[in-house]
Formats: sequence, C-alpha cells, structure tokens
Amino acid sequence: MQKRANYVRALGALFALWGTDYPAAYEGAQAAAVDGLAAPAPPSAAVRRRLEDEVLTLGALAATLPVESLYKPWASMSGGDGGGPAQFGAARNLLLGDSAQHMRALYDGLELEVPPAYEAMPDHVVLLTEVACLYAEAGNGEAVRALLADHLDWLSAYEEALATRLAALKARPLPVARHHDELTAALAHGRELTGALTRAIHNLSQSLR
Repeated sequence: MQKRANYVRALGALFALWGTDYPAAYEGAQAAAVDGLAAPAPPSAAVRRRLEDEVLTLGALAATLPVESLYKPWASMSGGDGGGPAQFGAARNLLLGDSAQHMRALYDGLELEVPPAYEAMPDHVVLLTEVACLYAEAGNGEAVRALLADHLDWLSAYEEALATRLAALKARPLPVARHHDELTAALAHGRELTGALTRAIHNLSQSLR
C-alpha cells in the first residue's frame, strides 16, 4: 500500500507550481511508479510554464484548477422557501465548498496546517494526495479508502473540464501562434497528468480491497 500511495502522492505533486524546479518533480514521479504504471514525461519548459501560469493559477487566462469544490455542488442551504440560498447551494464552480470544509476538519484532526498558497483551496489535489499518503504511512487502509472514495472521485470531471477548455482554444485560436501552441500543449499535458493520477488512484484503491 505504501509504495502505491507514494506514487499517488508524487503524481499529485505535479499539479503544484514548481517553476524551474519542475523536472525534479517528474523524476520523482517516474521513480515512484509501481505495477507497470508510467508517470508522464516532463514537457518542455515553455509548455510547463503555460500550464503553471495559465492553467493551474487561479484567475489566469485558461484557469482550470484541480480543486474538488469546483467539480461538486454545494449542499443545499434552502431555508424552506425555495429562494436564493437553495439556488446558491446547488451551484458549482465555487471554492471552499463542502469538501473543503470537510478537509479542513481532517487537517485539524491530524494537526496539520494548510500552506498559505492553498488557504482558499484546502481540497486541492496536491493536498488530497498528500493526506492519502500520510494515512498509508500510518497503516490506516480504511482512512485511505474513505479519502479516495469521498475526495478523489471527481478527477474525470476535471479531465473533462480540461478537454472542454482545449476544444474551445482549438475552435478559437489565440492571435499569437506560439502562445496558442504552447497553451494547447499545456492543456493536453494537464489531461495526461490527470489520466495518470486517475490510474494510480484506481491501482491503489484496488490494492485495498
């Protein structure tokens, strides 16, 4: 379980903002690969920069963040009159949803602090995969299973969001060809990373049955 969890953690870390240090993160993921799974090869520096600056950064041009709250509806907060709160409660694409609040409670129980960069998104995939690995290190397979089932079941929706963003970009190219090509490659690489992480999570989940 530990080796499989370490691989999940290493892939999750590829969604962090590494700057010029990103090759080491890919090397770590490739070294951690298990059971015939293969971590993605590192992209060019230009493509990785587009991924970090324009896809994985909140408010950026093609922002598509791997944050659980963005892909799940909030719980209904209706006061019983069918008014605004219920509509708000059914909304998607909002940070700090129910999953974020639950993760904050887990962090408190584990006596962990959310890094400042993730304060508005405590359910970011970087943190979720880290917690899964911490549970695995403690030998708590039940907690790992629960986390995978409850908090890492949205990756297909994230990959779909990246695909939608990519299709829109192809339908309406950016004025600067180089920028367009790099951003297109960055979104495609984001899908590749998500696919690899999804397979690693499935592998870990199967090992816990």
